[in-house]
Amino acid sequence: MLRLFLPPNLALTAPRDAVAVRVELDLTVAPSPELVPALAFLQRWCGQDSPPQFIQLTRAQLRDLISTLRGQPLFFWVNRPSASIPWCGDVLVAVSDHLVESKPKESAIPEGSLESPAAFRRPPSTSTPMTVDGSEHFLALTLPSREHANYAAALDLVKTHGFMLEPSNRKWWLRDRHKTLNFLAAHRDRLEAEFGAEFTENFARNTTRLRSAEIVAEASEAEGGYAVTLGLRAGSTDDTELRAALAGNRGYVESGGQVFLLEKEKLRRLGEAQRALAGEPAGGLAARRTQRVSAARVTETENILAELSPGFAPPPTWRARSSALREMSALASAPMPSALASLLR
Repeated sequence: MLRLFLPPNLALTAPRDAVAVRVELDLTVAPSPELVPALAFLQRWCGQDSPPQFIQLTRAQLRDLISTLRGQPLFFWVNRPSASIPWCGDVLVAVSDHLVESKPKESAIPEGSLESPAAFRRPPSTSTPMTVDGSEHFLALTLPSREHANYAAALDLVKTHGFMLEPSNRKWWLRDRHKTLNFLAAHRDRLEAEFGAEFTENFARNTTRLRSAEIVAEASEAEGGYAVTLGLRAGSTDDTELRAALAGNRGYVESGGQVFLLEKEKLRRLGEAQRALAGEPAGGLAARRTQRVSAARVTETENILAELSPGFAPPPTWRARSSALREMSALASAPMPSALASLLR
């Protein structure tokens, strides 16, 4: 038996090639022949015979799964697990459309052709994007050209974070290791996603020691439910040093010859998840927090952790409870005395 649960925010995660998929797989019985190609994909991507409960897939990988499982009612939304996602021919409704690689639109009338009115002809764009050079010790940013749509925002970014303009080369410099690492932790993803920045080969060579801290989740059985621990992992860095970095607004820690960035967006998502598990909207961020979760909340907790920590592997009893709560109609009826049954009838 195989069931694949997709996140309700697929439209947002698919363009980032980071689709968190929950896998329910029962290998106690031999899989049917039509499932074998999909299982082969999962084994190859995960590097193990049985895939973990949560995996993160790219658009191409999810397209491959959909193609091999065409027409089979095996895909579900995490928040609507009782009804499979419908098919329309070879298309998985509300899913396949988000997995198409975007292509630039082509003009119906070729540019410069006789049919193209001169009033609508445009010269080729001469704007240049932002360029990022440097290392873990300094940064040298070349802003996009003035006609670029993000020029004003880029100029404001460097001015508000201590960069200084070098008139001889028109580069904005940040010459301080602590400020450089904090800036990268807070804005590295933004430079690429929002500003379309290009990172030089020199920058790539000089930042091979930089890594991103991971969000990890663990669960163990406890009286009346489970103990769920959610926090950061940065190599072998201990919790004390992580707490000190968070308390001092330091966006990095160092461990084993590597520098781990505590990325701003990742910390925001971790804090939201910790507050949701604790039921405390005003709670603070912790480097590592253990929260008691009742057995009735396992499904809710899974939904919180699905995208945040794709490698989350709960105990077997958790999986059994979660499956039962998602498919309550499949549960066997409780035994009822015959006298009571006849009275209710």
